[in-house]
Amino acid sequence: MSNSSNTHETVLTGGEPRESMRVLPAFVQPYLTWVTGVPLKGGKQLIPWSPLKAGLLGTAQIAAGIALGAHALHPFTAWSPVLLLLGWLLTGGGMRRLDVVVVHQTLHRMFTKKAWSNRLVGELITTLFWRTPYDENRKEHLAHHAFPCSMKDGDTRYLLSTGMRPGMTRSRFRRYLWGALFSPRHHARFLFNRITSNFIGVKPRYRLAMSLAYLAATVAFITLTGWWQEWLVLWLVPASVFFQACTYLYTMTEHRWWLFGNQERLPRDQRDLLTFGRFCGEAVPADSVTGVRRAGAWAKWTFRMLVVHSSYRMFVLVGDTVQHDLHHVMPACDWANSPWIRADDQDNRPERYTEVWGSLADHLQAAGQVEGDRAGLPEDVTPTPWEKSVPVATGAVTPDGRTVKGRL
Repeated sequence: MSNSSNTHETVLTGGEPRESMRVLPAFVQPYLTWVTGVPLKGGKQLIPWSPLKAGLLGTAQIAAGIALGAHALHPFTAWSPVLLLLGWLLTGGGMRRLDVVVVHQTLHRMFTKKAWSNRLVGELITTLFWRTPYDENRKEHLAHHAFPCSMKDGDTRYLLSTGMRPGMTRSRFRRYLWGALFSPRHHARFLFNRITSNFIGVKPRYRLAMSLAYLAATVAFITLTGWWQEWLVLWLVPASVFFQACTYLYTMTEHRWWLFGNQERLPRDQRDLLTFGRFCGEAVPADSVTGVRRAGAWAKWTFRMLVVHSSYRMFVLVGDTVQHDLHHVMPACDWANSPWIRADDQDNRPERYTEVWGSLADHLQAAGQVEGDRAGLPEDVTPTPWEKSVPVATGAVTPDGRTVKGRL
């Protein structure tokens, strides 16, 4: 497959939304860089980030969510449901930040400089959040990098088990999405697998001891304080339903899962196309819009940036995950400062990057090829038909997307 520079110049015109924001005051530019995931061309980085700062930010977000939830409960007022929902989202998003940013980098031994300290950080966080222990987690994640979007990739099998398949109509995709997002069975199975991974067949033995000690400490804390209701509402709810919902949405948008039929072996240019920059935002209103329409356009743009896109970045697309394509191109890069690293590398190697601008809905549609969505793809790329994909060809999944029991 040919990826000429001219083709990618066409594809990457989507980067213009961030440049259109150059007209806004300087004091809002750091926020716009954060929410979009893209710095202005030639812009200077205001705050250098580090792995430690990324970890502290996730911890602070969890603390803020729990504090807000506690405030909502005592006393319970008419505003409490709204504050409690926001607290759940903050806590769940903070947990996701520690999981998908910090733990993820420990698996690549890129959070600290030593293998043992990466393991220590990874084991502590995965114990607290009932996630897969470090060794098994690392094994699965390295398989994801070696065979992305294939049937050897656990995330591919997970999405297939939820009923996902490419080419759905928008209405059918919405029904599938909402059904999986709020499915009690989906969440129960997800939580059950998380908990059992900490207590059944756990290796090494110290990890089982950590899980048992954490369980004992939790029971002792609830017994001594009597705060079982607070624990259920302020910890268990965000650690289960909200954490898992955010994980599901994040995983759905992480790759163009079905682009090349879930094949195991792909040339580099095709592997690069499996991942894209998930940039959040849209261009500011054009100068040609005037009068009342201009005021309305700016009000809509401001609302979407402050509410729609910022919520997505705070709760789902946290940390450096907006530049996940950079991680697959350069896993050993300075990930804490990925917006600037990606921008520099894209200037040097534009053929290795594609991007999709918009909201969570846009990224879901692009990743899921909803109604043949080709956002961000070069014109000369031909997706593999679902009927010829590996899951269907091997009989693991039927053409209509239903999984065959015992085959995944």
